[in-house]
Amino acid sequence: MRRRIACLLVAVATTALVLLVIVTITGGFLLQLGPFRLSTHNWRGPLVIAVAAVAAAARFGRRTLIDAGEAGWSFIDEHAPACAVVLAAATAGIGIGYGTYSASSSDASGYVSEAALIASARLSSDEPLARAVAWRNATWAFSPLGYRPGVDLGELVPTYPPGLPLVMTPFRLLGGELATYIVVPLFGAIAVLATYYAGARLHSRHAGLAAALLIATSPVLLFQIVQPMSDVPATAWWTLALLFSLLAVPNAPLAAGVAAGLAILTRPNLAPLTIVIALATMNFPRMRLSVAQSSSQGQVAVERRLRPDRLVRFAAGITPAIAALLLMQWRLFANPLASGYGAVSDLYSLSNIAPNLAGYARRLIEGEMPALLIVFAAVVILVAARPATSKAPHLRRAVVLATLAFLIVGLSYLPYGVFAEWSYLRFLLPAFPFLFVAIGGLLTAALLRLPVSIRAALLLCALAAVGSFNVLRAEHEQAFNMRRYESRYRLAGRYLASALPPRAVIVAVQESGSARYYTSRPVLRWDWLDVDLDTAIAALRARGWHPVVAIEDWERSDLMRKHPASASARLDWRPRAEFGDETRVFLYDPLDRTAPPRWQVDRVH
Repeated sequence: MRRRIACLLVAVATTALVLLVIVTITGGFLLQLGPFRLSTHNWRGPLVIAVAAVAAAARFGRRTLIDAGEAGWSFIDEHAPACAVVLAAATAGIGIGYGTYSASSSDASGYVSEAALIASARLSSDEPLARAVAWRNATWAFSPLGYRPGVDLGELVPTYPPGLPLVMTPFRLLGGELATYIVVPLFGAIAVLATYYAGARLHSRHAGLAAALLIATSPVLLFQIVQPMSDVPATAWWTLALLFSLLAVPNAPLAAGVAAGLAILTRPNLAPLTIVIALATMNFPRMRLSVAQSSSQGQVAVERRLRPDRLVRFAAGITPAIAALLLMQWRLFANPLASGYGAVSDLYSLSNIAPNLAGYARRLIEGEMPALLIVFAAVVILVAARPATSKAPHLRRAVVLATLAFLIVGLSYLPYGVFAEWSYLRFLLPAFPFLFVAIGGLLTAALLRLPVSIRAALLLCALAAVGSFNVLRAEHEQAFNMRRYESRYRLAGRYLASALPPRAVIVAVQESGSARYYTSRPVLRWDWLDVDLDTAIAALRARGWHPVVAIEDWERSDLMRKHPASASARLDWRPRAEFGDETRVFLYDPLDRTAPPRWQVDRVH
């Protein structure tokens, strides 16, 4: 009875400490589930409860406190899988609850519209206007964002790889357009669960739980999970490939190959990450595992040998996806090694390495500072505290695989284009599960060198602090505000679909991808025009088409610089409609320049 009471008091104290950490960092929270409401905004209450519970538990003696601490550590170990499931469900819930549900900009509209193409049993679309006009590069001019000219004149082919659209397609066929936007949140949940189980295989359940929380609350993952883009799906596929490569069942290498193939189909430039999965599949680096025995002999160390024979099944699993990618690229670009992004020389440059090295280092510090602090604190403890016991799990394999994965992903993007925005940390996201598993292992190894009575409390408080800081950072980066910000694309697109005449041509750049998706009308890119804008508009009118201009407020100066001699580029007449809040979208009809309309301007928010 004394031990049970002590365990209960320690649990109360630990819970109060976790609440104290969360309230101190976030300023408080409110949880409401139906009639149940939990709210706290004051740190004093949790502090008083924690101190009182610790004082009461201390009266039972040191041995009882140690037993209670061991019980708490074991409780976390036993319930870590359930906690990982909760984290995965919460991650998917954030993606669904805060999702943009908008085919916005270039990436999102490109993936969603490509899924619609595949659902209609096509890989490309045709634009007859590109054959009707006499301009140079006409097909480029009629290619919306996310598309480029194909092999034939007037053929528009997707820029982006087919991995994510292929997964979106059955969801779209079964649940309509809305179901398309559920795919990325589901991939987020898969990434969290796979990270947990990979951490549990490489180190321990405690390490897996820490890694799962780090990836579930990573600001850049929360920023990307609300958008229909490929960063989270690619991360999920690579993490699944890692998990399958660690399993000892006969068909695990085949499953690892399939997952790695789908990852390449989703993000082909990360194909070198296959090296890490292949090494893990063949059990490199080798490690000595402690396998519990039921006899009184305790634990027996078992040497695991390298298994290059498993690579045959791994290759069998990865080959179909790579073959499908090469065939699709051959069909779309007349070259199996070509991609929608263009020539390699146009994408990569050695001059980008230095600015990208500084940029990604800054983004990592800004976006993943809590994880970096955990690494620092764990290393300090490992150096200063007593040596680990023989029962402590090994760290070597997790650290080696994480280092290789981070180097491969980092080297893949250092020569790539230079971007200023923090959100481009997303390029490194596929390496994060590997890194977080190693960090979780470091944290667990450090805690195992501390007194058992405080391990559970320190682990939960550390994870609470990391999660709180990460969520605040994601909120600062507007991850939970993306739906409102991106809604202008959906509002403008649906308005254009309902208001424009059938033979309308939408002159746009930033709005071109979403306008084409929502309206199915031809789109003319003014940035790709080789003729004056007035000349292009006159040519379209002569063929019975009705050009209109959809432009965002920040694009006006670019339009004037591109077409300085064009009267239509001045946009010095009243727009037909306005959309958005922070970024404004305007709809202009060039006919109104000489004959202004008598109706009011539509303002859609």
